[in-house]
Amino acid sequence: MNTKMLIGGVIGGIVYFLLGWLVYGIIFADMDGGVCMRPHDAVLLPWIFIGNIFTGLMLSYVFSRMATVTTFGSGAIAGAIIGLLSAIGMNGLMYGTSTMIENPTHILIGAVMNAVMWGIVGGAIGWWLGRGVVGARGVSPT
Repeated sequence: MNTKMLIGGVIGGIVYFLLGWLVYGIIFADMDGGVCMRPHDAVLLPWIFIGNIFTGLMLSYVFSRMATVTTFGSGAIAGAIIGLLSAIGMNGLMYGTSTMIENPTHILIGAVMNAVMWGIVGGAIGWWLGRGVVGARGVSPT
């Protein structure tokens, strides 16, 4: 781990937190989360923020090991793919083992939402990691 990766993770975590506020706190604020979800006035924002920071750190760590993630676009693609696959995997497991997800359609809806959000987060991290990298878009070798 290095400073660039850590800063990229924090940037990604903050972007993820703000996207969650926009998507779940405003756009889908009326969405019923079922019996297992906290009411909006009882959510634990510090823990949501901590979870978002660690998600950003995870993506930044993975991307810092992938030499091809050095632009917003490459980070967005990698983030969307990782978000899509992880959401289908985790939501499929939750649907199969609990009552948290009541309908298989919710697996797909969650996967698409995750792909979009992780794509944006991945783009922000890819942009940060590519700053000053020769060969990254906008950086010439001279």
